[in-house]
Amino acid sequence: MLLHPFVIGEKYRRPQLLEFLGSKQQMSGVLWGNIQPGYLICTSGGRHGKQAGYKDEALADGSWWYFGQGKQGDQLLKNAANARLASENLVILLFTTREPTAKEVAQQGGYGKLMRFEGCFCVTGYEHFVPIEGPRKGDRLIRFRLVQVDTEQATLSWADETQEEGNLYSLREMLNKHIKELPEKSVGTREFWRRSREIRRYALRRANGICEACGEPAPFKDQAGLPFLEVHHLHRLADSGPDKPGNVAAICPNCHRRAHLSFDRASFNKTLEEKVWAAESKILADSSRGGTSNQVNDYDLARDLSAPSSV
Repeated sequence: MLLHPFVIGEKYRRPQLLEFLGSKQQMSGVLWGNIQPGYLICTSGGRHGKQAGYKDEALADGSWWYFGQGKQGDQLLKNAANARLASENLVILLFTTREPTAKEVAQQGGYGKLMRFEGCFCVTGYEHFVPIEGPRKGDRLIRFRLVQVDTEQATLSWADETQEEGNLYSLREMLNKHIKELPEKSVGTREFWRRSREIRRYALRRANGICEACGEPAPFKDQAGLPFLEVHHLHRLADSGPDKPGNVAAICPNCHRRAHLSFDRASFNKTLEEKVWAAESKILADSSRGGTSNQVNDYDLARDLSAPSSV
């Protein structure tokens, strides 16, 4: 559950956003702070983008194109705000801004842009965009694809189509069938979250309460009484990593932090990738011994995740 005080459609002032995050950023369009490290606040609107030949854009499926930070020259991922946007483990709180009317200035006792809350999003990828007019003409900009988190979920679960609840291979087949029918680049907001939910469910069932990184039992049980593990993408969605069974691991919170923040994260993730490969191979082998073909409709293990090279 996402915990924040903002209501979609309601208007806020910048000091309220800064207070929530614990931030002192007075000018930036992307805000973060030490009180709520799991959130980024992104503000969209104002005159600068339009004058520069580009602007953020809400799309028909509820997702957004949101431009990165950097007011001169090419925008770079090493920029602190852009690096945070490209990470996979932050929730984006999106606000659109507008200038206050004279009446609103009088009511609030001073000038200050109003910020309308649009909802919670995550970054699912990015691309480069070069304006053809305006002062940024020819600059290589970054625009991030934001997909809404708290949108209405589809009610049909792919797993519900699988009659054998305990059969991981059947669930895996069902997921890969839908992935083949709807390639990654063609999914909309509802389908994206439907897929992500089932991929997460698959990873947790495969782990069966045991961290797939360290091999230890989950450190505690959640409010539903189930072992608590977090789902980690071996190759980030923001880097075009596939949202497929072979690209996710269910790991404990400590290992999840290590996968992202430790000095040895590259080798740690490589080892984890090999463990996932072994687990997926076992699922295919077990299904074959049970009389089920391990041919996965051209979406077999080798296409889910390239086999890790031997070390």
